[in-house]
Amino acid sequence: MSILETIRRRLNVFIVVIIGGALLVFILEDALTSGKFFFGGDENVVASAGGQKLQYKDLNNKIEEVEAIQKMTRQTNTLDNETTTQIQQSVYQEMASDLIVGPQLKKLGLSITDDELTDLMLGEHLAPEVIRHYLTDPRTGRLYDQVVDPRTGGVNRAVWVNFVKNMKDEQEYDYRLTEEEVKVNTLQQKYIALVKSGMFYTDAQAKEEMTEQNKYYNISYVLKRYSTVPDNTITVADQDIQNYYNGHLYEYNQAEETRKIDYVGFLATPTEKDMADLENQADTIARTIKTLKPSEDSAYITAESDDHLLDPNYHKKGTMSPTIDSVMDHAEVGYVYGPYHEMNKIKVAKLLDVANLSDSVKVSHILIAPADPAKEATWADAKKRADSIKGIVTRENFADMAKKFSMDPGSKDKGGDVGWFKQDAQMVPEFVHAGFFNNKGDIVVVKSQFGYHIIYVVDQSEKFKFMHVGYVVKNIAPSVETLNGVFSQASSFAGKNSTSDAFEAAADKMNKRVADVKENDASVSGLTSAKDLVRWTYTAKVGDMSSVFDVGNFRYVVAHLVQITPKGTSPLDVVKDQVREKAMQQKKAEKLIADMKAAMPGATNVAALGQKLNTPAATQQRLSFSMYSIPGLGKEDALLGTMTALKPNTLSQPIQGELGVYVIQVDSSYTNGAGDFRMVQQQQMQAMQNRAQYDLYDALQKKSGYVSHYGRFY
Repeated sequence: MSILETIRRRLNVFIVVIIGGALLVFILEDALTSGKFFFGGDENVVASAGGQKLQYKDLNNKIEEVEAIQKMTRQTNTLDNETTTQIQQSVYQEMASDLIVGPQLKKLGLSITDDELTDLMLGEHLAPEVIRHYLTDPRTGRLYDQVVDPRTGGVNRAVWVNFVKNMKDEQEYDYRLTEEEVKVNTLQQKYIALVKSGMFYTDAQAKEEMTEQNKYYNISYVLKRYSTVPDNTITVADQDIQNYYNGHLYEYNQAEETRKIDYVGFLATPTEKDMADLENQADTIARTIKTLKPSEDSAYITAESDDHLLDPNYHKKGTMSPTIDSVMDHAEVGYVYGPYHEMNKIKVAKLLDVANLSDSVKVSHILIAPADPAKEATWADAKKRADSIKGIVTRENFADMAKKFSMDPGSKDKGGDVGWFKQDAQMVPEFVHAGFFNNKGDIVVVKSQFGYHIIYVVDQSEKFKFMHVGYVVKNIAPSVETLNGVFSQASSFAGKNSTSDAFEAAADKMNKRVADVKENDASVSGLTSAKDLVRWTYTAKVGDMSSVFDVGNFRYVVAHLVQITPKGTSPLDVVKDQVREKAMQQKKAEKLIADMKAAMPGATNVAALGQKLNTPAATQQRLSFSMYSIPGLGKEDALLGTMTALKPNTLSQPIQGELGVYVIQVDSSYTNGAGDFRMVQQQQMQAMQNRAQYDLYDALQKKSGYVSHYGRFY
């Protein structure tokens, strides 16, 4: 039986218990409390595409599944907000991608056989996801030394296969998730490869492109700018607006619904009383911390500091804040500095310790892990075994002993060597402390969350004076009383201005802001925590007034829903102001074209036409059709297109451009070198295939009618 099949078999009960139980509770709770389970409804649809829907419960179950394995892997009961958000977004993107791309894969009959998957997970063609997730040191970006095959420099498959065979349950679960990720990504790469293979740039296209790239034009032109026609001389009727809109519907098409709000903000800032109270707190802290014994410092600092942290690292002169760097370097242990202001905080600093330490150390270790971390007896067994090994290990036999006894797969096969590291290394604090606070050659035993480490301090760099400084940090922020007062102001404003007219009249006097909002936006015009505001925006009707929203950074807002612009072609009444400007420009162009045509009879060249129009002619040198913009004029595609079709020394008809109306004349043209159309063909093929790589997903989204409501739920 294959390793993959063994893992699947062993995981069946584990997955059913963890996921099935959670799913049952979720379904029953949902059914009994809301009735949605029995009666259906689209309010729980997170995304839809091609007639398929991603339900919230399915997405949430998958997210909880991934969160569970992350907690087991990290040996923690909770995950920080950043990790949780990353998991939510990653799982959503995977499941939404399946909605969009999945039907295409099925239609083409694309699949991955068991042999292919085994090869990608364990064989000679390991998937990038496997190499990145399991075999690469995140600190260096290179393969772990113990998995490198010395003959090839690649992955030693025997080491990797042995590791997979001996995985623990939580590792196997993570492995299963990686396997699913590999399957999804590999199928999508197969699909992309098929699309790329279907693209071709013909010989005729390549020859034409080569000509366009190598042919250059020198032109003369007269430009009458739209800005020379005063707005008050042009009349734009409703029919003009309608005509322009009808002829340019493509300009007013949008991929998703947007909503426009205007809002007023209420910012809470510390009052004089707030600042006085903060200063008094800091003074009390400074007096108290001076009286504490060294054994009391750590608990006091973490309890009183707003960040509840104590920096465990020691720092040498030149690496601390300039405010205290020199002060602490000349101080005695126990010295207290402050209160002082720094980075919108009030701080009190205490010198906790001074030591001669190295900048970096080199360490080897032997890890003895408990058989079951949840049971104290297994920790005691691990301690006995570690002490026993410590009694017989020496500097000379340490590497051999590590290979024989260590339970750390990352260093076992290289004799326990973990290399050089600094104090801020991403390792457990007990491990780091042992490396820096013992001497070169020492062998000690320390306990961490992973088990007992027999640590051998192999080498240390030159030692310097290092200082351990503890900081009690108080954020300069408004008090609860001040926040409540500002919230009351915002609530009062919302209550007094509960209609559109009242809101607009009051808001115009209060630095009103306007914002366009999309359903999945996490922030709005600098409001960093605007999820609740966005959700309200997509449940409200035009003209509705919001309640007060806390949008972070001590700011509250009250909003007014002004406009809903649906997906697709925007209605004329929504974009009328924009269309009016374009229609105005169109009318100006018509006037300028008529003026130019009236002046053209008798003008044999651009210079003569310029004299009749009282507009000096200008020139442009070395223009080509492939240019994106013209120096001094910007993007003028109509001019470049006309240029390539115009006979030399012949006046063009008036050309409606972006800046105004042009009449041009090609003075001369030339080809700069012959070139190799095969090279151009290869370049264009590569460009097309690269574009397919990045644009294919967007194209499938549009084709499938993909709609995302992710922002309603997360």
